[in-house]
Amino acid sequence: MLSLPIRFQILRLMKSGAHPSVAYLTFNFPKPPALRSEFTHGGSVKLTYLAETFPHNFPSANLLYAVSSVGHPLQMEILTEARLKGLSIIVNQNGVAFPAWNGNNYEISNSELKKVIGFADFIIYQSRFCMSSAERYIQPPKVPHEIVYNPVDTVHFSPQVNVEKPKELTLLLGGNQYEKYRLELAFKSLQSLLKHVPNARLIVTGKLWRPYYESDEWVTRALKEMSITDHVTFTGTYTQAQAPQLYSQAHMLIHTKYADPCPGLVSEALGCGLPVVYVGNGGTPELVQEAGVEVRVEHSWETINLPAPDKMAEAVLQVYSRLDDYSQAARLQAQKFSLENFIVRHKEIFEKVLGF
Repeated sequence: MLSLPIRFQILRLMKSGAHPSVAYLTFNFPKPPALRSEFTHGGSVKLTYLAETFPHNFPSANLLYAVSSVGHPLQMEILTEARLKGLSIIVNQNGVAFPAWNGNNYEISNSELKKVIGFADFIIYQSRFCMSSAERYIQPPKVPHEIVYNPVDTVHFSPQVNVEKPKELTLLLGGNQYEKYRLELAFKSLQSLLKHVPNARLIVTGKLWRPYYESDEWVTRALKEMSITDHVTFTGTYTQAQAPQLYSQAHMLIHTKYADPCPGLVSEALGCGLPVVYVGNGGTPELVQEAGVEVRVEHSWETINLPAPDKMAEAVLQVYSRLDDYSQAARLQAQKFSLENFIVRHKEIFEKVLGF
């Protein structure tokens, strides 16, 4: 439970400003979004970027910017206070819950998303998939909306000339591994790949699923049973500042999440010149296009349908056979999601919403 001083601070929120003046609804509100040098991930990253151009203003603001995947213990109170004080509210809508990954709890999980998006004066969808899934499961209000893909700083996320690529074919499984199936598919894909490329390697980043003792036990057993222990490296979590150096240690990204709404990880990898081999549904195909290979699956809202590991391995070999071409395509594709374009579009949206 939050302290009374923090509850009192929220009540200080007021409408003010002749120009776009933004307050960002982060987990640490009313504090500002994290800096790039600090650990942040997921939907919080774009708030870090936005706050660099449009600083976090509290208590005086005329616009509250919320991301559906970034919560706060007093989220409803903050949104209600913003509405009472006359602030305009923009909701950046990520994915929703659906039975395939959330089972029978999906309606409960979506209930908070419905409440949040119900406050929106303007909705920014992170992909076409985000928009269609929101329309299907949380019935967004009939307000102006637009698709704006998550940004990538293509200056920061760029091929690192001071990092020498390993001689062995190296795959990156980035982000956090909160779902066991993602890591399992990557392990099995590597096992299949080793039949063709005996020295292939896999870098795994981030945290595993909880409880950690169970995930640690599963990883140890799986590595041994698949005979891939010497081919897998775990790096743990990383900051945005560290990411380009880490990404550049691999030849390509293998993205195994089912129906990922709009993974910023993918755009970051593209910026570093990494092609992407991925499970072909969700918003990921919208991001990658010609800069990688899609391993198609039948999309289902009810069950997670994953490709066979040998199909993932075949896609890796396809990319590896024309690695330079795919790497150039990756870099070009990343430019479509440049931070500069993201900022310009947000300035236009802010002014439109505020009537400036």
